[in-house]
Amino acid sequence: MALSLFRHALLALAVAAGAFPGAAFAAGKCGLTTVSGGTANLTYDPFNGTTTSINLTGVQLSRVNGAGGEKTANIEFYVKGTTAAQNGTILIPISATGSGSGGPTGSNIFFGTNQTPPILNINAGSPAPGVFRWAFTGNNAASDVFTLNMTLQLPPNLNLNAGSTLPFDIVYSCNGTGGGGPFTDTGTVSNAIVVNVIVLSGLQASYVGTNLDFGEVGNLTTAQVLAAPATYTTPTTNYIRVASSGPYKVDIASQNNYKLTFAGGSLANANQTLAYKALFLGQARTTASPTFTTVTCVRAGTDAAAGILPIRATLLEGGQGKTPASVYSDTITVTVTPLLSTAPSQQNCPAL
Repeated sequence: MALSLFRHALLALAVAAGAFPGAAFAAGKCGLTTVSGGTANLTYDPFNGTTTSINLTGVQLSRVNGAGGEKTANIEFYVKGTTAAQNGTILIPISATGSGSGGPTGSNIFFGTNQTPPILNINAGSPAPGVFRWAFTGNNAASDVFTLNMTLQLPPNLNLNAGSTLPFDIVYSCNGTGGGGPFTDTGTVSNAIVVNVIVLSGLQASYVGTNLDFGEVGNLTTAQVLAAPATYTTPTTNYIRVASSGPYKVDIASQNNYKLTFAGGSLANANQTLAYKALFLGQARTTASPTFTTVTCVRAGTDAAAGILPIRATLLEGGQGKTPASVYSDTITVTVTPLLSTAPSQQNCPAL
């Protein structure tokens, strides 16, 4: 006799928006500051299976001019991810304008936390691969600023929070003149480029495992079953797997009110049913206590180690004296629904 677990996950969609933090500034003998972080507002669905692209326009960067006539002459830089969740991002300069010249364009200048960054050397003859270089000209305020237009590409399944911003750091090497002679400097501009991202709060849910099967119990008495609960409890290797960009809620329900029966059997006839207990998210549900309290879970994330929610069942009756049938079964429905990032009472559901 077996309990067949059918899997069903209902997916809904909610949207949460992030906001721009203030730009960060660097200070040194030479270097740059962020004047404008661009105008991109990106909607990102980590589960759409394709790369999301947007033009990041009007990123204005200004050189640092130090005291005593010091000024930046040349600068080169790459863009660095601030968290592992950004790994796989691509950022390509497509044009650069200002009182000066630079390049190259058309190449990715983003390096994630899982990549070895390039070696910066502003005094080398040409920049290393993945590095953008700009040569300033002029001495007036207008010559201090140059503008980059870039293409930002986000691969699928980035592990981003629902409602987020993407802050990127700029790592640079520069040289300059004035104030006592030529000089070279290096540094990092924190949160130099910040893209406002609306991450859709969605999820994927699936069942992993086999049917919750108690095996042949027709010759067992109820006393025998109750005396060996571990023997008649299904293993924890059966679980609901959830991947989500935001929090989610979980419900569970039994078609037969936590009774097994056979096709054509009557739930009102005790000789045609087998009672069992479902164990899920710290709750035990039976015919006597069938109502599951909805659980709100913290975001599972989108990686392979996302939310694992074990589901088990314990048989409460033996089949001896019951109406003979080849299979006694029930259908359990697990409903998983994404929520806004501000949902209250979020729990670490895999730990329940």
